[in-house]
Amino acid sequence: MFPLILLNFCSSSHLPASRTDRKTKRKKPFIIINLRRVLIEMMLPFQHSRGRRGTRIMVKSNLYAICAVYLILITSAELLTNYNQKLGIVFHVGIMFLLFICASLEYSRVVSQFLISLTLAPLIRILSLSMPIVQFSRMFWFILISIPVFIAVFTCIWLQGVHPASLGLHISTSHLSLEAGVILLGLPFGLIEYQILKPSPLALNLRISDIIVASLIFIICTGFLEEIVFRGLIQFNTMRVMGRWQGILFISAIFGVLHAGNLTPFDCLLAFSAGFVFSFVREKTGSLYGISLSHGLINIILFMVAPSYF
Repeated sequence: MFPLILLNFCSSSHLPASRTDRKTKRKKPFIIINLRRVLIEMMLPFQHSRGRRGTRIMVKSNLYAICAVYLILITSAELLTNYNQKLGIVFHVGIMFLLFICASLEYSRVVSQFLISLTLAPLIRILSLSMPIVQFSRMFWFILISIPVFIAVFTCIWLQGVHPASLGLHISTSHLSLEAGVILLGLPFGLIEYQILKPSPLALNLRISDIIVASLIFIICTGFLEEIVFRGLIQFNTMRVMGRWQGILFISAIFGVLHAGNLTPFDCLLAFSAGFVFSFVREKTGSLYGISLSHGLINIILFMVAPSYF
C-alpha cells in the first residue's frame, strides 16, 4: 500500500502553486499517472469483489500460490541452515523483505495485513539463529529472543487494529473440559518429541525456585509467545482471507516446516499434528491460554523432565 499512497501524495495538488496556475488546476505528470495505473492493474487480481465470482476465484488461486511459495521458501531456508547457518539467516531475511514488498504493493488491505503477519515466522528463526547460545544460559537465551518478538507481534496487532478477543486473549469458560484436555495433551507430545530429538538436559539446580522460574519462562517465552504469533495473529489474518479449514491446514504446515531444520521428518509431522490440534482448539474455544499452557508443558517435558528420567 505504501507505493500507492506515495504516488497519490506525489500526484496530488497539495504542493504550493505558482502565481500563474493558482486559479487553474495543475495536471498530474504523465509518468506518475501511468506508473500508478500499472501498479493498480498488477494488483487487480487480488481485489475482493462481492459481485464477480471470477474475481473471487482469482483471489483464492493467487493466495494458494503465495502460500505454497511461502512454505517452499521457509523449508528451503530451514534446510539451508543445517549446511550454512549464515546463508540460512540471509535466506530468512530475504523472505521477510519479499513479504514486505508484496504487502506494500498489495491493493487489498486484508491481504496486505495477512502478508505482514507472515513475516513473524522468519523473524523468530532469524533471532534464534543469530543469538549466540554459548554466551548465555539456555533460559536467558529464551528470554532474549522473546523480547523483540513480543515487541514485533504487539506492534502488528496495534497497527492492524485487531481486538485482543479476536486473537484469543480472553478466558473461555464454556469449553473448560476441552481446555483441560489440550493441556494434558502436552504430556504425550513432550515425551514423543523427546524420543525423536533427544536434547541434552538443561543445567538447572534442583531448587524449587529455579524449577518454577524455568517453567514460567517456557510457558511465557515459548508457549504463549509462539501461540500468539501462530494461533493468534497469523491464524486471525489467515482465516480472513482463506477460510477456516484452509487456514488451519496452512498454519499447521508453517509450524511443521519450521522444524525441518532438525532433519527429522517425524518431528515435522509431530509439529504439524500439534499445530493442527492447537489451531482447532483455538478456533473452537476462542482462547489461547489453554494451548499456551500445553505448548509450554511440551517444552518443560522436552528439556527438563524427560532428560532426567528417560
